[in-house]
Amino acid sequence: MKKAYEVLVKISDAIFMVEKYLLLAAVIVAVAVNFLNVVMRYIFNAGLSYCEMLSIVLFMFMVVIGANISVKTNDEIKIDVFKFKSEKSEALFRLIADVVVIIALVCAIIGLVATVKSVMVYPQRVTPLPIYTYHIYIAMVVGFGLVLLDRIIITLKHILIAAGNEIEGGAKTV
Repeated sequence: MKKAYEVLVKISDAIFMVEKYLLLAAVIVAVAVNFLNVVMRYIFNAGLSYCEMLSIVLFMFMVVIGANISVKTNDEIKIDVFKFKSEKSEALFRLIADVVVIIALVCAIIGLVATVKSVMVYPQRVTPLPIYTYHIYIAMVVGFGLVLLDRIIITLKHILIAAGNEIEGGAKTV
């Protein structure tokens, strides 16, 4: 199990590097498109027709990537009510939350896959650009899948700690 954990951590770390650059690119494109739109409106009294929806789509993309990065770096919003002195006890207690989160993510992914199937029957464009609603839902499935991968890594780490293994590096958890 420790070997599987280490392989998943390496995969997750590689994905993390790509995510950081994608997030940076999305922010740059969103700022540039909105700046261009403002300039066009003030100088030419005509804006770009796709800017508003493209900004919304890019914002959604940034939220999905940001959610995965926050889980990966242990920066998601949480309230710690119980704190155990023993690392093993803490890991066992965290397993309860891990199982609940994994079940919720699997249910969300199942729902999103069903949504993708239904919106692909009658594709609708979201912007004048060739972006359809199913593109957005597919991005959400991928984003939730990446969050699930990191949650599985964190769960494996908690299992290994509860079993008495020493974990160095890897998923950043308490």
